[in-house]
Amino acid sequence: MLSARRTPPAAAGLLAACVAAVSLFLTGPAPAAAAEDPLPGVAAKVEGLRRLDGLLTLHLDGQRGKVWLELPAPSDPARGLELLYVEGLASGLGSNPVGLDRSQLGETRLVSLRRVGGRLLVEAANLRFRARSHHPDEQRAVRESFATSVLWGGEIAAEDPDGRILVDFTSFIVRDAHDSISTLKSTGQGEFTLDAARSAVDLDACLAFPDNVELEAILTLASRAPGRLVRETAPLGEAVTLRQHHSFIRLPDDGYQPRAFHPRAGSYALSFQDYAAPLDGALETRWIVRHRMSPGKPLIYHVDRGVPEPVRSALVEGASWWAEAFAAAGFPGGYRVELLPEGAHPLDVRYNVIQWVHRSTRGWSYGGGVVDPRTGEMLKGHVLLGSLRVRQDRLLFEGLAGTSATGSGRPDDPVLLALARIRQLSAHEVGHTLGLMHNFAASTYGDRASVMDYPAPLIGITPAGELDFTRAYGVGVGAWDIHAIRYAYTPFATPEEEAAGLAAILQEGLERGLLFLTDADARPAGAAHPLANLWDNGADPVAGLEQALAVRRIALERFGADRVMTGTPLAVLHEVLVPVYLHHRYQLDAAAKVLGGLGYSYAVRGDGQPPARLLPPADQRRALDAIVRLLDPAELDLPEPLLGLLLPRPPGHPPHRELFTGGMDPAFDPIGAAATAARMAVDALLQRERAARLVDHQRRDPAQPGLEMVLEALAGRVGRGATNLPPRRAELARAVDAAIVGGMLALAADPAALHGVRSRADAALAALGRRLEAEGGPAAERAHRAALAGEIRRHLQRPGLPAAPPQAAPDPPPGSPIGQPGG
Repeated sequence: MLSARRTPPAAAGLLAACVAAVSLFLTGPAPAAAAEDPLPGVAAKVEGLRRLDGLLTLHLDGQRGKVWLELPAPSDPARGLELLYVEGLASGLGSNPVGLDRSQLGETRLVSLRRVGGRLLVEAANLRFRARSHHPDEQRAVRESFATSVLWGGEIAAEDPDGRILVDFTSFIVRDAHDSISTLKSTGQGEFTLDAARSAVDLDACLAFPDNVELEAILTLASRAPGRLVRETAPLGEAVTLRQHHSFIRLPDDGYQPRAFHPRAGSYALSFQDYAAPLDGALETRWIVRHRMSPGKPLIYHVDRGVPEPVRSALVEGASWWAEAFAAAGFPGGYRVELLPEGAHPLDVRYNVIQWVHRSTRGWSYGGGVVDPRTGEMLKGHVLLGSLRVRQDRLLFEGLAGTSATGSGRPDDPVLLALARIRQLSAHEVGHTLGLMHNFAASTYGDRASVMDYPAPLIGITPAGELDFTRAYGVGVGAWDIHAIRYAYTPFATPEEEAAGLAAILQEGLERGLLFLTDADARPAGAAHPLANLWDNGADPVAGLEQALAVRRIALERFGADRVMTGTPLAVLHEVLVPVYLHHRYQLDAAAKVLGGLGYSYAVRGDGQPPARLLPPADQRRALDAIVRLLDPAELDLPEPLLGLLLPRPPGHPPHRELFTGGMDPAFDPIGAAATAARMAVDALLQRERAARLVDHQRRDPAQPGLEMVLEALAGRVGRGATNLPPRRAELARAVDAAIVGGMLALAADPAALHGVRSRADAALAALGRRLEAEGGPAAERAHRAALAGEIRRHLQRPGLPAAPPQAAPDPPPGSPIGQPGG
């Protein structure tokens, strides 16, 4: 066996000396270390390049496509040069589901450009955690406790004795700062990489001004296997070329005073944790987002010159409505709307812009902007309006009123109605850039109390049974809008006057009944407040549903070939039919919230508001009855003459996702459409959080209707709706039965539903299954009941975890603009 032995120190030294001697003999003495070449001066390095002077000094190398950044020696080397930075897309993909839109802005960051050794770093500060203290050690303790983020680093290429430096800034500009690659991946469009050979700085779009610098690059993102949405929009799916924009902005002066956030005021909040707060104070600090207003210096918004008329004038008019609110806040003449100056870049921070964005499909519009992350000051309001929304509204009204009114100038003219809606949308999105959140309760009080709600068209019915469009949309901002702007913008002389004045405004809102409820109260499927809804009308959700259904009946009775323009293939009637057939869908959601509903407000201690309250049982039963009536085959059937017009799609008009799907392709599937509408009603009644509240509310108050009442109302229809019906309606009744059983199975099999909910659903299914197996009837009815009973039996006999129930009805076509929730 061999064993390792340690070499004695003396022997080790002798061995090293021998090795060194042999090396010297073979190679000769080592050369002396060469001193590093000194960096050239800045002037020598940029000689012959085009110079841009402004907030930053840039040198543009047109021959090599480079941008050199020149920086003076900072007054505080540890902090460097502090600026605001925001990136965005100057051009987009054009696909709403992907979401990479023209002029889409990223988050505004406080960054420092500081030298560390031989490199320049662009470092983003961490403003989520602060110490609002004059003690530098307290500030340093917080600063060093939380990470920052270095966005970029580059080698210093030239230096002057006075500390002035030069760095090649090209790679900062030509990078995927907007993280478009991740967006493409997360939306299922494939793995993309930045192709440097097909990317470059756009030197002509690099601009320097005294208070901001604008930089732009052409980025090509490449993929070997692009997704369908990319292939549908880009000329070559394997190469998506976008324009990436960067803005550096001078820090605003200290003249802006943040204003305290209040949950009932309607403003967005900028929040951070203040570790210097006293122990008896709140750690979380919240300030509202708003523009800085100055007497004699109006706030100006600019409309994109790329908007065609008459939409352009409608956008100017709608956005101008806010002048009334600013006058009420103490700034008469302090707000106005103009066209964007010719040649101005819409992403230039100096301009508040309402921009027109095209996509291949309709989608949301957005209101946002550049916000100082230190204070909440809105520096640049920026609105993105999807151009297809106004066309969708025209299609909606042509479905309700017919194309014979298009261009007539009458109250039912679909073009005029669409323009009325786009005025409201312009005001709505500008409202977001003024700092205001949605108020989804405002449609329940007053006469169109806020443009910050989502407005459903208010369509009446005349004594003669005609649809009345004269009050479809409101004009001007409402009572809530003026109230919210007063809180955000009313000037006060001292902090004490401000505190008292804001408290008085809030109290006035309470006394006037200006309820404020926003997205979290309205959007979730299980939302509880019956007055927080999108696209609804009125303070009574059940009455609103009945009105919407009455309008739907009249529109469907008169729906014919005149719902599309002359020369249009009749197959296009399918896409016009969808919003008419589902005209009630949003009022259905509102009425369903009455069941197991909860009345509440954003109460704070000491404001005297009542606690959360359960809704009256009679109102809940009325809502249940109204929704169950939607399952009547007579409500779901379509007139035979109309069905004869819904032809298969001709060449050049492929199907798309805003159509009903079914099992009769290429023919229109009226049974599938009925099943879809029925399943929407069933799902609204059996939503799991709503079902859980029904269980809990009856536990707390036996007079409250329980989940059993809902299950019995639905199960009682199954297998009985076809009795004494003609075959046309009987088959629709069977489709409704399948939707009901499918909904009950889904609730019983939902692992996220509470035990008390699943057990009650199982019990109702067991009783229904026994009844279906015992009942007879015609052959078609027996087969139908046996199939449903079999599904129930398989569910009840399931081993282990519940299995997913079969799909009982096709999914409904999209309703709200498609994609993530927007403005």
